[in-house]
Amino acid sequence: PSPVMHWVIMSISPLGFVENGLLLWFLCFRVRRNPFTVYITHLSIADISLLFCIFILSVDYALDYELSSGYYYTIVTLSVTFLFGYNTGLYLLAAISVERCLLVLYPIWYRCHRPKHQSAFVCALLWALSCLVTTMEYVMCIDSGGQGHPRSNCRAVIIFIAILSFLVFTPLMVVSSIILVVKIRKNTRTSLSSKLYLVILVTIIVFLIFAMPIRLLYLLYYEYWSTLGTLHHISLLFSTINSSANPFIYFFVGSSKKKRFKESLKVVLTRAFKDEMQPRRQEDNGNTITVETIV
Repeated sequence: PSPVMHWVIMSISPLGFVENGLLLWFLCFRVRRNPFTVYITHLSIADISLLFCIFILSVDYALDYELSSGYYYTIVTLSVTFLFGYNTGLYLLAAISVERCLLVLYPIWYRCHRPKHQSAFVCALLWALSCLVTTMEYVMCIDSGGQGHPRSNCRAVIIFIAILSFLVFTPLMVVSSIILVVKIRKNTRTSLSSKLYLVILVTIIVFLIFAMPIRLLYLLYYEYWSTLGTLHHISLLFSTINSSANPFIYFFVGSSKKKRFKESLKVVLTRAFKDEMQPRRQEDNGNTITVETIV
C-alpha cells in the first residue's frame, strides 16, 4: 500500500480524536441531556476508541510492522478494539434511527410512557452485544492461527455476524430513516425539529457510504486474505473518515447559516440536538434555556 495513505490516516485520525473528545466533553458537562444526546455520547466514545486504534495501527504500518514484530498481542488487541468500536457504532446508529422513528409514529407514547432510562439501558445492552460479537470474532477467526486458514467455526461466526449486520441492524437503520423522511415531509409539525432529524439522516448516510462496506470487507478478509489483504488499509482510511465526520456533521447542521463560525459551540450543539418532543423551551432574561425532561 502507498505510504501516502498511512500519512493521510495519521493526519485525520488525531483530528477526529480531538473533535470527538471535545464533543464528548460538551455533551457530558455543557449541554443539557435528552434521550438523543445519551446515544450520541456513547457513539462518540466508540469513535474515540476506534480512532485511537486506527492511529496506532497506521503508525505500525508506516514503520513497516516494526511494532507488531515485537508487540504482536498489542496489535491484536488494537485490532479487536477497533472492531469493538465499529460494531458498537453500527448498533448505536440503528438504535438512534429506530427510536426517532418510533417517536414520529407514536409521539404520545414518547411523551408519556417512555421509560426514563431507556436510552442508557439500550446503550448498555448494545455495548454488551458488541462485546459478545467481537469476542466471538476474535476467538474463532482472528486468534485461529494463520491468516487465510481460519478454524471451521469461523465460517459460522462470519455467517452470524453477516446476518446481524446486514439483515438486522442495517435494514432497521435504512427502513427507519426512510420512514423518518416520509413522515417529516408529510407532517409540517416535525419541521420544527428538522435539524435533529437532519443530524440523524446525514450521520447514517455517511456511515452507510464509508463504514458499512468495511464490515463486508472484514468478513471476506478471513476467507480471502491473500486477495483482499491490501484492501485492509483502505478500510482503515474509510473508518477514519466516518468517525471523524460526525462532529463536523453536528456542527454544520446545528450552526446558523448567517452566524456560522460566530456562535459558541455550546449554542450550536444545543440547537443540533434539540428535541422538540421535550417540553417547550423557556425564556429567562431574553436568553433561551433548555429544560430537561423527566419522561
